[in-house]
Amino acid sequence: MPLVEIQNLQLDLTVEAGRVRVLDGVDLSIEQGTVHALVGESGSGKSLTAMSLARLLPEGFAQRAGGRVLVDGRDVFALDAGALRQVRGGIVSYVFQEPATALNPVMRVGDQILESLRLHQPDRATRAEVEAWLRRVGIPAPEVRARQYPQELSGGMQQRVMIAMALAPRPRLLVADEPTTALDVTIQAQILDLLMDLRRELGMTILLITHNLGVVAEIADDLSVMYAGQVVETGPAATVMTDPAHPYTKALLASVPRLGAGNQLLATIPGAVPPAGRPPTGCRFHPRCPVAASPCGVEVPIPRSMGGGRVVRCPFAVVGAVAGKGAA
Repeated sequence: MPLVEIQNLQLDLTVEAGRVRVLDGVDLSIEQGTVHALVGESGSGKSLTAMSLARLLPEGFAQRAGGRVLVDGRDVFALDAGALRQVRGGIVSYVFQEPATALNPVMRVGDQILESLRLHQPDRATRAEVEAWLRRVGIPAPEVRARQYPQELSGGMQQRVMIAMALAPRPRLLVADEPTTALDVTIQAQILDLLMDLRRELGMTILLITHNLGVVAEIADDLSVMYAGQVVETGPAATVMTDPAHPYTKALLASVPRLGAGNQLLATIPGAVPPAGRPPTGCRFHPRCPVAASPCGVEVPIPRSMGGGRVVRCPFAVVGAVAGKGAA
């Protein structure tokens, strides 16, 4: 059984204009022990999907309109407050892209890690354990750093503290939401290496949200591509990246800069992701799709299996050599 199973999730947000549908029929399955990457342009719904795993969106602001989110076999939207507290941190932990805003500026970093331990691993909630975790994530002089406030640390150090706080309760799933965006290239590589080392050591599952397709190619086992509140393609990462089937996936991969391209202009995707709650009729990508046909503006595509674990939301999608010649 997958550790995470999202089935036809529909999520509404309440804004000034009323309720808007931001996730519409999301399907996502994450196997235990894998690294599952989630990619797509900003506004596609990646972070909203991830936050739904532990119901982190404020009640009243976000309402589930349909579907289920199963974590370890339980629907998180059906859990009471006590059970939900056990999921948050105990089963699912998060590392966000801006540690300076995610960490509490008025608490010492050691106290923040200790609080996480007290909630989920009370028998191990000691200063020695906190310092051991700081040392484990590569922070020197942990006994000194534990007494400091987040703003006294560099961005790379803050991110390492976030990782220590997320992993100290030994969760089964780590959601890494753009964990290296605010860091320089050298520190990015160190943080990713650290996550992979800890994943192997702890037998952990990772949901990685990123715009960096190079990182996906290097570390991901499975890949899901989101567009306008829907998953449009999913499958083994190596297969999707070498033989994309959905026109949007192809366009994303074509826009990646390549060494040796010289003065060649970068490929771009015309237009923009549609505003939340106002998708176009038919296929949501069709106004930007280079191979859209007349039915695409009317008929809503449904996900279909392409074999080999591939699922694509496009009736014209093909895989193999034909797809490489431009067919949708």
